[in-house]
Amino acid sequence: MLAEQILAINVTTRKLCKNCDNGAIISQKMRLLYLVRNDVLSPKELVNELCIAKPNLTILARNMIAEGLIEKQRGDRDMRSIHYKITDKGTAELNRMIKELDESVTEQLKLNEKEAQKGEKKLDAAIEFLNGVE
Repeated sequence: MLAEQILAINVTTRKLCKNCDNGAIISQKMRLLYLVRNDVLSPKELVNELCIAKPNLTILARNMIAEGLIEKQRGDRDMRSIHYKITDKGTAELNRMIKELDESVTEQLKLNEKEAQKGEKKLDAAIEFLNGVE
């Protein structure tokens, strides 16, 4: 079953990255950086996408701002609204994390370049399908 395989991937991928935050393959920090890499997002959008409570987002964002990975941006229309934007340092950190994760997955799964490319294409197709599901 497709749903069961998606759950299995979500659960088992946590074991692949030895050097990721607390052993999690994709940390909240990495997910947040990935989400704001091309978009400026509001806290409400991030809470929904990350599936975390707003207080947890506040703590995460505060720490990432202190690290220089993201920055707050005030809304043009409503100065009370806040949005988060990735910094150059955040982009570099995300790229480093993605590279490390890619190397770890390839090593753990013992994939050669051809197998990795084939897997990448299949995952792209699965992601495209899942993004179309409403």
